[in-house]
Amino acid sequence: MRRLMFEGCAGWLHEAQGKTGVVLCAPLGHEAMWSHRAWRHLADDLAAAGMPVLRFDYPCTGDSAGACEAAHFLGRAASSIVAAAAQLRALAGVERIVLCGLRAGASLAVQAAEAMRSHPAWQGGVAALVLLAPVVNGRAYLRELRALHLNWLNSVGPTETPAAPPAGALDVLAFRFSADTVRDLEALRLDRGANCPAPRVLVLDPWPGSASAADALAQYYTDGGAKVDAAAFPDYADMMQSAEFAGVPAQTWRQLVQWLAPIPVAAAASASLSAALPARRHLPGAASLRVEVDGVVEESVWLGARRQFGILCMPRDEAPAPVAVIFPNTGGNHHVGDGRMFVTLSRRLARLGVVSLRLDVSALGDSPRAPRSMSIPKIYSPGPRADVSAAVDWMRTRGFRCIVLAGVCSGAFLSLHAALANPGVNGLVLANLVKFRWDRADDRSAGKGARSWQGWLSAARRGGNWQRVLQGEVRIGPLAAAMARHAYRHATERVAFRLTRLRGGEDLASATAYARAAMRSLDERAVRTDMLYGSEDMGLDEAQLRFGRDLEALAAFTHITVHRHGCMDHALFLAGGRQVFCDQVVKHVVARLAAMETVGEGVLRGAKVC
Repeated sequence: MRRLMFEGCAGWLHEAQGKTGVVLCAPLGHEAMWSHRAWRHLADDLAAAGMPVLRFDYPCTGDSAGACEAAHFLGRAASSIVAAAAQLRALAGVERIVLCGLRAGASLAVQAAEAMRSHPAWQGGVAALVLLAPVVNGRAYLRELRALHLNWLNSVGPTETPAAPPAGALDVLAFRFSADTVRDLEALRLDRGANCPAPRVLVLDPWPGSASAADALAQYYTDGGAKVDAAAFPDYADMMQSAEFAGVPAQTWRQLVQWLAPIPVAAAASASLSAALPARRHLPGAASLRVEVDGVVEESVWLGARRQFGILCMPRDEAPAPVAVIFPNTGGNHHVGDGRMFVTLSRRLARLGVVSLRLDVSALGDSPRAPRSMSIPKIYSPGPRADVSAAVDWMRTRGFRCIVLAGVCSGAFLSLHAALANPGVNGLVLANLVKFRWDRADDRSAGKGARSWQGWLSAARRGGNWQRVLQGEVRIGPLAAAMARHAYRHATERVAFRLTRLRGGEDLASATAYARAAMRSLDERAVRTDMLYGSEDMGLDEAQLRFGRDLEALAAFTHITVHRHGCMDHALFLAGGRQVFCDQVVKHVVARLAAMETVGEGVLRGAKVC
């Protein structure tokens, strides 16, 4: 894998020696986050079979340039696919281009192929299209997205009504579709376009049957003269779920590789295209990519004996301040964060003169040896904690005197434990920390009924949820079992805690004693710690269990502050919650810089790093 950037788009080249190259066209929003691991391993599998691959972030997404609210997104995304194909042809010397798209990425691949077919530089366009669960009807797709977001909001969203998106826009989990993007999607109908823009097509359908839009599209392209192969996509559901649970569809990826392997090319066409190709360019193997993007400088880095990957974000025109921020992964997500939060926040910090690192621990994201499977226990295991600590050491060797870790949910847990193990950590911003310690019992219960009592009560107060139960859309049995497990755990821990107090002391092995000792250790080291919780978050329930209903056991600590916010959902999907977290990180960093200025250690801008 080689990092590259072209026309403002950040991407990865998976090198191979074959003459057929594949451009991967990612889905949008949460689907891109959920399928990232599968997408990355598909690129590896194709490259292993001899096909160079380029996967990338569309403009205004992921690590690419541009603001999330930029206009004409779909058109720019389709154009970026054409640019990616040109990059792949120039860098890998391929003679045939295949566009492979997932969900809305499949629709964009069709649009890009249509543009390439009519362009003289492409001499007839792409060799083939691979359409994975394609979005055929944009209106139907938008209905799915609205239902998904409403279901999530009614189930685990905060009781405080979130602010509505701008007129015509659509929020879907942590991502926003602008009004013009919604209009473009409403007009999308692949089955009413021109003839298929590729001679060969593979359509994989998660929902085959007489009513399948993908099946109908396959027939439409067949009637137009294309050679179309259609098949089921049985492991789609396993892939398209929250990233800590999402699998890699091994069966489908093998099928896809086998289908692409025998793509033919006419000898005359091959000779004429080869003559038109520019000389193949080689990228240096060990060099980091350093680019200017959105007014800041970003460098791709590998650390921890090249086991971890990260994006170092720096100010463009001035020496950096002596404070640096590290953002560990949230759950199974890669380093950009839900809603692209870590990208926008790191660039905001860089404009203030502060360096930050968007980190993929060795088991996640784009780190070189990230595995094909993931689980919550693996995310909370000792390995990722050690990775974050190693990243702290790496930043220290670059001269930063003050290191702040800022994480959400599991990222908060990794940050906490890195701070406890590494004296090089000076500050923490922990959003919705669920656990202070992870035990074998947590391994067994991971993902089962993970909700606070406030969350259960909030969901029960929503009339729409009871209507869904009565209509059979929600099964009451699993919910009752989850609540029973939660009640049993909550009651037994309360009883155990009271018994230890009656015996005249706390059991040092207990989770409560551990949490209090951890906070005491941070406070004694003067590690400034901001703990943020949604007012109904399950993490707050855990904190109250360890420190008292009013968190009174934390009141004696000088350097620890707890902030509660009604607008914060657990994963910070809502824009209001993300804004609270981002503002708190900036406030925390500015306070650290002001404190260092007071004692003469640096200045906000242009500071000499000791």
